[in-house]
Amino acid sequence: MGRRSIRRVISLLAALLISFVLPAAPASGDHNADQHSDNMSLLFNAPNATGATNSDLAFWGDRAYAGNYDGFRIFDISNPASPESLVDFRCFGPQNDPVVWENKLLFLAVDRTLTGPDCGSPATVAHDDPAGWEGVRIFDVSNPAAPRFVKGVYTDCGAHTITLFPKNPGEVLLYVSSYPLRPGPTCGPDRGPEAGNSPLHEKISVISVPVNAPQTAKVIAEPAISYPGDPDNQFDPEEHGLAGFNPLTACHDISVHVEKRLAAGACAEQVQLWNIKPNGVPDTEHPVWVFDDNTDTDGAGGGDVAVDFWHTARITWDGNYVQADDESFGDGCPTTTPGIGDTGRTHFLRASDGARQSFFALPRSEPGAYCTVHQGNIVPVAGRYLSVSAWYMGGVNVIDFTDPANPVEVAYYDIAPPGATGSDNWSAYWYEGPALTEDSLTIYATDGVHNPATGRGFQVFEADVAADEATLDHMNPQTLG
Repeated sequence: MGRRSIRRVISLLAALLISFVLPAAPASGDHNADQHSDNMSLLFNAPNATGATNSDLAFWGDRAYAGNYDGFRIFDISNPASPESLVDFRCFGPQNDPVVWENKLLFLAVDRTLTGPDCGSPATVAHDDPAGWEGVRIFDVSNPAAPRFVKGVYTDCGAHTITLFPKNPGEVLLYVSSYPLRPGPTCGPDRGPEAGNSPLHEKISVISVPVNAPQTAKVIAEPAISYPGDPDNQFDPEEHGLAGFNPLTACHDISVHVEKRLAAGACAEQVQLWNIKPNGVPDTEHPVWVFDDNTDTDGAGGGDVAVDFWHTARITWDGNYVQADDESFGDGCPTTTPGIGDTGRTHFLRASDGARQSFFALPRSEPGAYCTVHQGNIVPVAGRYLSVSAWYMGGVNVIDFTDPANPVEVAYYDIAPPGATGSDNWSAYWYEGPALTEDSLTIYATDGVHNPATGRGFQVFEADVAADEATLDHMNPQTLG
């Protein structure tokens, strides 16, 4: 398998596990070799102890929750420049993407078929083992030093990402995004129909969690997903150079705006905007709009772009725009996919009608690196639009898109050397909570995806970007409000 094929499998399936021990440590030493703007600095690194792939982040008050394929860690971030580890909890389960509720309940997304929901359950030999389990794990984290497993909720095709929607004070909903690139116990071209499901998946799952009785959590709805206007109503991996994987009609990631009751779905082939119904379930069957652009009309290096895979969608805090991210399957910095063209950009769409205002790629080349946008969020700033993003081997940056037609990078940090042993960031998020200095952005990130053995793990950056941003008491990055 070639380098590009390996990279694609890691990005999509997130299944690489490397056993390697690295100590936690603050950022130190000479960073002169790193590429970075004068106004951005790296303050802290804490590699995970097993060298597992580092995944996503969630925050509540002065705690940060950092997922990795071997479990999760909880940090006290009262002093963001010097976080303290509260626990390193082992519970194998790719991806282990976290969301948290009131520092009481932690939810982890698992999309690898295991022998059972309990921590310590190994992966099954066959992904579609009919006795296997994949879905969402629930933990009681009231005592951060001693998390307690509560329950696992099975979902078809597992849980690649999860989004929290606070339905009412006593109940939260989890929107579960998953897809059948590889088969599962009730998922894919064979096991799906056997279980009464579409071979393409064609749905998300919604889990209801009573916050005072999480052991009773269950799937309450499975809203249908389709690709209106798309000729074959599916995402075909072979059209993007990914031979051997199953076609799908499904979503990778969902973000919600609680007050405006909007949900933006990054659904592989399309970006879609949905209203959220009074029962808290997204109205996926009647999208407000869809955006579908998969053609680069002028070829690699031209002014046009194609989209490989809609990966993430973020709604601005005022609800006026959606930033939608394309995770490229190509190579390079900026990325290009053979036979398709320029890919891996972030796109700025008008929320009223889905019209694209512009797109953005990293404004510098980096030989040997792979620089596609992956995970990030919007900073809540009145009268201004700032977004923070992770670009895999391109590092972490801040984009000002106050003029959505002309986005501009205003800060960045890219650890040397180029390639997977330098910056290798899965996530990058603004969060304040506890703050650094008054005129800067506090940014948390995770590093170590394509080469976890050299990953920096949990990171803290400071970007001296003057902005009168709001202070929050919690943040699940895909949930605004």
